[in-house]
Amino acid sequence: MQISVFESPQLQGVILALAGMDRELAAQLRKATKTVTAGEWSRALAAEASTEQERRVIVNTARVAVSNTNIRLRAGQLSKNLSGGAKLYELTPGVEFGGIQRPIHSTSSKGKAYTRRRGQGFRRRNKTGYVAYPAAAKIIPRIAALWVATTVRTLHEAIEKGTG
Repeated sequence: MQISVFESPQLQGVILALAGMDRELAAQLRKATKTVTAGEWSRALAAEASTEQERRVIVNTARVAVSNTNIRLRAGQLSKNLSGGAKLYELTPGVEFGGIQRPIHSTSSKGKAYTRRRGQGFRRRNKTGYVAYPAAAKIIPRIAALWVATTVRTLHEAIEKGTG
């Protein structure tokens, strides 16, 4: 999910300001943006998560990467092993989008027929996602506004220190 800077003069201004900014000041700005954005992203994911599985796989793995031209929101991409041996990133698609629950017809060793359903560990299939995608749709405009505000505030403070 992305937003275009071509539709926002404020975001274009941020990117241009960062391109011409002193390296130390740009690093300070990236650090401040990451601090603010990481908290917002984690809270947005936590608000959307409704099960312990979603909290463990998606919310607890929320990460933010900030560069001069981009803010990348991530969740569920860690390679950490869970207690059962599965890696978090292997479970993320099932937790976020659900699983396909199909009946499996089998016969026991004694000849008795039974039916079970595959994919019971996840919710029903939902191509729009349950946690990260709805959270991103809600939080991306706020994060863009925070990025602009943080940049303006940091530049203002730097100018005041320079002239003071």
